[in-house]
Amino acid sequence: MAMLRLFVIISFMLISVAESNAQNIVNGDGTPFATKYCWENKNYPITGMPGGGSFTGCGVFEDNGTWYFNPAIASQATTIFPYQCFISYMVNNTTVNLPILVAKPVVVTPALQDTATCNGDFYLHATMAYAGDYDYTWLPSAVVSQPHSPNTTGHVDQTTTFVLMATDRASGCTGYDTMKVVHEPAPTLKVSNDTTIFPGDHAQLSVSGAKTYVWSPVQWLDDPFSVTPVATPHDATTYTVKGTDEYGCSATAQVHVSLFESMFLPNAFTPNGDGNNDKFKMVNIGYNRIQEFRVFNRWGQQLFYAVGNTDGWDGTFNGKPQESDTYYYILLIGMTDGSQKTLKGDVTLIR
Repeated sequence: MAMLRLFVIISFMLISVAESNAQNIVNGDGTPFATKYCWENKNYPITGMPGGGSFTGCGVFEDNGTWYFNPAIASQATTIFPYQCFISYMVNNTTVNLPILVAKPVVVTPALQDTATCNGDFYLHATMAYAGDYDYTWLPSAVVSQPHSPNTTGHVDQTTTFVLMATDRASGCTGYDTMKVVHEPAPTLKVSNDTTIFPGDHAQLSVSGAKTYVWSPVQWLDDPFSVTPVATPHDATTYTVKGTDEYGCSATAQVHVSLFESMFLPNAFTPNGDGNNDKFKMVNIGYNRIQEFRVFNRWGQQLFYAVGNTDGWDGTFNGKPQESDTYYYILLIGMTDGSQKTLKGDVTLIR
C-alpha cells in the first residue's frame, strides 16, 4: 500500500487552555480554539491555564510533563468520518469540555507506484481511499493531458516523478502521493554474425542486450527462448530474435544462416570452348570469398593456383590443355562470419 503522506490545509495553532472570566480552551497564541482538524499523524502541544490541571478525552496524551493532541490518535478507533469527540481540561475541580471534529483522511492510492514507457507515452490512474468530492492536480502538469483528473495520459522524454494532489472539497484537507514514469529506450540487441554451414552441421547463434528472448522461425532450433540456441536448418534461413527488457520494451535483430549446398563445385567439366561448363569453378559463392584455390594432377603437381574469387581453372597448365583425367583440388573459403572452411575433393576433366 502506498505510504500515507498528508498535510493540513486548515492551519491550527498550538492548543492551550486559558482562564478569563470563565475557564476556557484557546490556542497557544491566545486565538480562539480551532475545533476542526484534518486527519494527520501530528502531535500538537497543549497547555491549560490556570496550570496544574490535566487533560482527558480523544487524542490527548502526556509525554515528559507535556500534553499533546493528535488527530490520528483521536480517530484511530473509527472508519466513519468526519469523527467527533471531546477534549476535557480539569483544574481545581472544574472541567471544561470542547468538541473536536476530525475530517476523513485524504489518501491517494496509485494503481501502480511505478510504470514504464518505451516510446514516452504513459497512463496514470489513482483512486481515493474514502469516497467524496475532490479537486485534483498533477505536477508537473505540462506533460499530462488531464491535469485535474485522477486518470491521465501523457508523454515524457525522460524518467519523471509525478505528484497527484487531492483536496477534499468538504474539509479543505489535502493528501498526495507520487508515481514514477520510467522512460526506457528499446534495448539494443547484439547477435552473432551471419554464417554458412555444411548440410547437417549446426550453427551456434547468440544474443545479448535484453532480459527475455524469442527466436523465429522455431523450426530447426533446439530452444527458441535461449540466448544461445543451436540452429540446424535444412535450407538457408534468416532467424529473427525479439528481445524484451525488464520494462517490457523490445527490439528485434536477425542472423542469416546459409548452406554450402547453395554454392557448389561440379564433379566434372568439359573445357571444349562451347561456353557450357568450360571451367572448373565454385558456383553461387554468394558473400563468401575464395582465399586460395589449388588444383593438382594425380602426381601431386600443382597445375592451378588462384587467390580471391577467381573465374576458375580452364583445364590448362602453362597454356597447354591437360588430358582427360581425374584432378584434385584444395579450396580455402573465407566465410561471412570470419571463419574459414577448407574443401578437398576431385574433379574429372572430360575432352
